[in-house]
Amino acid sequence: MARQLRIEFEGAFYHITSRGNLRDRIFFDDKDKEIFLDILKRTKERYGYLLHAYALMDNHYHLLIETPKANISQIMQNINTSYTVYTNRKYQRSGHLFQGRFKGIIVDKDEYLMTLSRYIHLNSVRARIAQVPEDYRWTSYRAYTGDLIKGSLVDTADTLSYFSDKKSEAKKKYKAYVREGMSIEGRPFKDMEAGIILGSRKFKARVMKYLDKIKVSEELPQIKRLREQVPIDRILKTCCSYYGKNEEDLLKRGKDKRERQIAIYLSKILSGKKNIEIGSFFSIKGPATSGAIKAIEGRLDKEKKLKKEIEGLKERLINE
Repeated sequence: MARQLRIEFEGAFYHITSRGNLRDRIFFDDKDKEIFLDILKRTKERYGYLLHAYALMDNHYHLLIETPKANISQIMQNINTSYTVYTNRKYQRSGHLFQGRFKGIIVDKDEYLMTLSRYIHLNSVRARIAQVPEDYRWTSYRAYTGDLIKGSLVDTADTLSYFSDKKSEAKKKYKAYVREGMSIEGRPFKDMEAGIILGSRKFKARVMKYLDKIKVSEELPQIKRLREQVPIDRILKTCCSYYGKNEEDLLKRGKDKRERQIAIYLSKILSGKKNIEIGSFFSIKGPATSGAIKAIEGRLDKEKKLKKEIEGLKERLINE
C-alpha cells in the first residue's frame, strides 16, 4: 500500500478518522471510551492542539483538530499508540488494533467548520444508534448545548461564534442547526480533492504552495492527483500572454529559452502529462524535457524573480 501524504503546517485544520482493523471494534465498553478521552486530554496538553469536535463509535472515531504547530503526525501517533497499548494490556491481545494509519483530511476551516461539526455530532443518528444527538453520550455535542459540565476538552468558541456573540443564544442556534441536519442528506466530502483536501479552489491553491518543495520525481500518488489537469495548449497561451510572446516563440528550440523552459516546467507540474507527451508538444525528446524541468527547479530557490513569475503564472492557470 502506498504511503499517505501528510500535509502539515502551522494552523492547519483536519478532519481525522481512524477505524478498527478489518472494521472490528476499537471500543469494547464505556471505560475504554473514557480512557480514550483521557488520552485526548493528555495529548492536548502536551502538543497544544485545539479539539473542535469528536465522536467515538464502536469501531471508529472522528476528531476535528486544529494544529497551531505543524504536528498532526506526532499527535495522532501518540493517541493511537497510547490507546493500542492500553487495549492490548487490558484484553491481553496483540496485533493491530487500527486499520493502518489514521486518515487525515485537511480542511478549509472558514468554509467547513460548521458543516463538519454537525456531521460529526450526527454520527450516532446516521448509524441509527440514537434518535437525536443528545441521546448519545460519546460525542462532544453536549459541550455545545450546555448539557455537559466538563466541557474543557472541547474548544467550542470558534464554532459557536458563527451563531451569536451571546453564548446562550449561540448554543440554542447551534442545537437548531444540528437538528436541521437530521433531515438533510449531509455529504460534506463530495468536493474533496484526491482524498485529502476539502475546500475551495483558492484554499487548494494555498495548500499546494506547501507542497511545491516536493520534487516532481518524488511525488506521491496524492500529489499527482492534486495537480491541476491544465491542458498544455492553455499553459502555452497563458505564458505567451504573460511574456508578450507568440506561440511560435516558445515552441521553437533555441528561441526565448528561459520562457520556453518555464512553459515546459509548468506543463510538467500542472498538466499531469508524462515527459514524452510534453516533449512531443514542444518538439523535443525525453532527456531534453527532463533537462528543462530540472533547470527551472535548480533556480527556483535562488532566483526570487523567477519564483514570483512562476507563482503568478500558476495562480492565473489554476484560477482561470
